[in-house]
Amino acid sequence: MSFRSKLQFAPFPDAGPLSEWAWVWDNTEIKFIGAWDYEFPLGWQIPPQNLPNSLVVFVLDGRAKWTIGGENFFADSGNLIFVPEGIRHSAVSVGAQSFRAIFVHFTARVLGVQCVLDLLGFPHKVDGDEKFANAVFELARLSRLKPQGWNLRGTALVTDLILRCVQEQPQRFRPTASPKDAKAIKLLCPAFQLFASTEGKVTVSDLAKAAMCSPTHLRRLFQKAIGMSPKEWLLERRLQKAAQLLQTTDKTVQQIADICGFESLSHFIRYFKAKFGTTPSQYRSMVAKL
Repeated sequence: MSFRSKLQFAPFPDAGPLSEWAWVWDNTEIKFIGAWDYEFPLGWQIPPQNLPNSLVVFVLDGRAKWTIGGENFFADSGNLIFVPEGIRHSAVSVGAQSFRAIFVHFTARVLGVQCVLDLLGFPHKVDGDEKFANAVFELARLSRLKPQGWNLRGTALVTDLILRCVQEQPQRFRPTASPKDAKAIKLLCPAFQLFASTEGKVTVSDLAKAAMCSPTHLRRLFQKAIGMSPKEWLLERRLQKAAQLLQTTDKTVQQIADICGFESLSHFIRYFKAKFGTTPSQYRSMVAKL
């Protein structure tokens, strides 16, 4: 006869309002892009920018003043800084010490579009600990050495970072909207699956047929599920795919515009700049320096 050991575990804090958002994790895709360590000289600054991916910065040494969206704060050694994708941010050094940090780039999206950090109102600054530090150092190591399965393991580490914040500090989150209709999400799953299987080369009518409803009802479901129209959702997905291709391939901007289904190069450039604040070519030059 065997007996189950009664281990003593510290309880997690009450999730509070975040308990209404449990469905998010069944519909979230997280992907690790890369991590790089930098040492900035005195007087350095990150000019205002917004990226088509999320960012977490772990401060090793020094101090800096950050502006993320409309929030200003100071970050010191041991702090984690979370920047949702598409959110304008900047930073400038403070004090007489150089600034050292590890920058981790990733995506974390609900239903392939909505940034989880933005949707759940992630705190922009979190006090790190040894476990956070170990995970971030390992992400930088994986990114530099690229062993077999590095991106898969990196994704697991990023997922752990995000969920640890959600589970251990839920009182600090400020969701930006009311919880969406989970039933609408379930009805839209066939449309999402069609998009994934066709590499995004679908129309709103195709999505409606997959969900077995009219285009009008499809629009209602999209508004309930993710707060945007099917047309807006398709545009978001195409822009995100374009950003990924700009970062990971040497295809021309014209080729990427064609692959992602844009009507013309001018349309692609205009939509990309409106979303990310930079042209596709400028974005490619920026990520090439990472």
